[in-house]
Amino acid sequence: MAEGLLKRVDSDMATIPAVTSSGESERDRIMKLLSHILLRLWTRLALESGQKLVMVPSQFVLGTYEGQMKWNINDSADFKHVSQIEIGMTFKKKHALIAETYVLRGEERARLFFSLEDQKVKNKPVFVNYLVCDSSLKEFDVNASVAAIKPGMASWLETITTGDEAPLWSYCKDKLECVGV
Repeated sequence: MAEGLLKRVDSDMATIPAVTSSGESERDRIMKLLSHILLRLWTRLALESGQKLVMVPSQFVLGTYEGQMKWNINDSADFKHVSQIEIGMTFKKKHALIAETYVLRGEERARLFFSLEDQKVKNKPVFVNYLVCDSSLKEFDVNASVAAIKPGMASWLETITTGDEAPLWSYCKDKLECVGV
């Protein structure tokens, strides 16, 4: 199952079009590329599991699905104000893959991380974040980002199909760096 899933993910990601900057910032261009990645993952996980994950901002805000894994990014979406894109689900606890841009010591960066709900404190969830990949905007590479996501896909899909957070938690704890609570 895992090998077939990874081949389908490769095929899905191969259709991501080049995103060129037409008067937009490099950050906006990267957010569009991250949107392409997460929209395709959202669709693939729905097809594989029969479950629709929640996407924030909504998939309908970010793009239009035209079938055959083809998404057109919404030209009217204001990527200047989109700093994070999240796809996730809640069973007993929430789990999500988050793509974001941020500034560290004056350098703009992009990263992907799993955010897993650990517990509630004063009735508010506490999340533990596990880094999937991180790069400067100048060095951002779609293929490297997808390659970093793929090892966790089978565990994530198992969590989605069974409603059990253990497979994704185990993968994150064993294979990824914890980068914060």
